[in-house]
Amino acid sequence: MATSGTLRGALALFRGAPSRARLACVSAAAVGATLLVAACGGSIHDAPSTTPTVAQLTATCAALTGQTLAGVTVTSATRLEAVANVTSSGICKVSGTRAPYLDIEVDVPDNWSGRYWQAGGGGFDGTIPSAFTTTNNAITAVLSPLSKWAAVYAASNGGNRANVPAQAAPAVWATGTADARASQIDYAYQSVGTTLDFAKAVTNAFFGKPATHRYFNGCSNGGREGYIAAQRWPKDFDGIVSGCETGNMATQTAFWLTIGQRNATGNGLSTAQFQGAYAKAVASCDAQDGVTDGYLENPAACRFDAAQLQCGQSTASADPAICLSAAQVQTLKTYQAPLALADGTVIYSGLNWSDYSVFGSQYGALGGGFALLATGDPAWLTTTRQGTFDVDTDFPTIQAGLKAIGADHDLSSIASFVSSGNKLISWHDLGDNLLSPNDHVNNEAKLTTLIKGMGVADPSTGTRLFMVPGNSHALGQITNPTAYVDWPSAIIGWVEQGKAPTQLTYTFVTSTGAQRTLPVCQSPLAPHYSGSGDVNAAASYTCA
Repeated sequence: MATSGTLRGALALFRGAPSRARLACVSAAAVGATLLVAACGGSIHDAPSTTPTVAQLTATCAALTGQTLAGVTVTSATRLEAVANVTSSGICKVSGTRAPYLDIEVDVPDNWSGRYWQAGGGGFDGTIPSAFTTTNNAITAVLSPLSKWAAVYAASNGGNRANVPAQAAPAVWATGTADARASQIDYAYQSVGTTLDFAKAVTNAFFGKPATHRYFNGCSNGGREGYIAAQRWPKDFDGIVSGCETGNMATQTAFWLTIGQRNATGNGLSTAQFQGAYAKAVASCDAQDGVTDGYLENPAACRFDAAQLQCGQSTASADPAICLSAAQVQTLKTYQAPLALADGTVIYSGLNWSDYSVFGSQYGALGGGFALLATGDPAWLTTTRQGTFDVDTDFPTIQAGLKAIGADHDLSSIASFVSSGNKLISWHDLGDNLLSPNDHVNNEAKLTTLIKGMGVADPSTGTRLFMVPGNSHALGQITNPTAYVDWPSAIIGWVEQGKAPTQLTYTFVTSTGAQRTLPVCQSPLAPHYSGSGDVNAAASYTCA
C-alpha cells in the first residue's frame, strides 16, 4: 500500500520531467504532499487529507503509464473528461497487466467519494467488465457505482483473454504449461486479490489514502468471485453482492455434466422443442401469480409435468419437430429434478421452468471447463468424455479438485465474514436457466445455520437472499441495460446507513417493448398480483 513522504519529491514531479527511478517510487503527487509506495518507506497513517485538484489528478494520470504498482504494470492511463448528462466528473482509466494473462482496469473519478467498487466477471471471464463505454474517446454511458456513487471502480479479465485464442479459457488450461497453471489459479481466486491490491495502489497514487468503504459485486462467475472475496479477503470488503451462483461449484459442475451427458448421448432437445415446452409451462402456470400476463412471476411455483409434452399425448404438440420423445422428456425432467448419488444423497436441487434453449449445449461445455480446472484432464472439454460422466465416480474427484485449486467455496469462511459485522446480499433469478436458484436457497440455509453457530442470533442482520422475478440467467445485474436491480444503493445503504434492504425493484423491458417493474422479494417470498392496479407496476404486487 502506498504511503506518504516529503513535500520536495511531490513538487519535483510537477516542476520537471522526473527520472524513471523517481517515478518508480512516487505514486502520486499533490501540492503539499508526496505519496510513496510502501517500498519507499513511510506510513499510510501519515497520508494527507488534502483533496487534490483536477490539475493534480490529471498530472497523476499522465505519470502512471509504465509504472509497476502491486506487481501490475500500468500499460496505459487515459484521461476522459466529463460529458454533460452522462457524468459530472472526469475519469482516469488506468489499465494494467500482470503475467501471464491477467488484465485489470481501474477507473478513478475526480469527485471520488472514498468508496471502492470491485466487479466480478462472468462465464470463464476473458474480458474486463468496464464501468463505462466510450465513443471517439468520449464517455457515453457510466455504471452507477462510478457515476452516482463516485467510487473507484476496478475489474479484471479473470486471468485469461477471450479474444486471443491461445490465451482463452478453458482451452488454455488444457495446454499443461506453467502459464496455463498460473491462469487457472488466477481464474480460481487470485485475480480477485491482485485486482484489489492494484486498485489500492492506484487509489493511493491519486488521493494518498485508502478507501473508506469497499464493495464487491458480481453475478454468475462474478457471484462466485464475490463469495471468494468474502472468504479470502474478509477484512478488505465491507459489503458484497453475490448473484446468480449457488454457493457450491462442485455440485453445480456435476449438474452441468449430467445435462452434458444426456446431450452427448443424443437425447438433447432442439431450440424449438425447448421453446415449445416453456410456452406450455407458462400457459399452464400463468395465473398462479394472480394475473394472466404471459409471464411467470414465480417460476418456482410452476409444477407443469414435462410428460405432457411426449409425442402421442393429447396435451403434446402434433408437430413431430416440437413434441418430445420419451428420452427427451426424461432429459427435460433432469433439468428440474434433484441430482442424487447412488446412496440417495441429494447433492443439487434442479432448475425451475425456463427457456433452456438459451444455453443449449453450453451446459456440458461449462461443466467440462470446471472439470478440467479440478482435474487437469483436457479430455473433459470433449463431448466424448462428458458423455461418460458418472456422478458417483466423477463427482468426488471434481469436488476435491475444485477445493484444492481454490475455485470453490468454504461456507464457514463466508459465515465468518458476515458474523464479523460485514454485509452480504445474495440474489438469484427465479427463472435462472443455468444455475439453480433452488440450490442457492439450500446453501443459504446452510450458511445462516453456520452464522447462528458463531453467535449471531439473527443472521438476517448481516445476510439476505433476494429472488429476482426474471425468467433467464443473470437478469437483474447492474450491467444489464434492459433488466436490472439497483444493488449498489441496497448494499451501500445497508453498510453506511444501516438500512437493511427488505424489498427491491426489478426493472425490465418485456418482449413487446413495454417497461415493467416487479418487486424483488426476500426468499422464500415471490411477487403476487394484488388484484388491482397496473400489472406493469411493482406497486400492484405484494411479496407473498
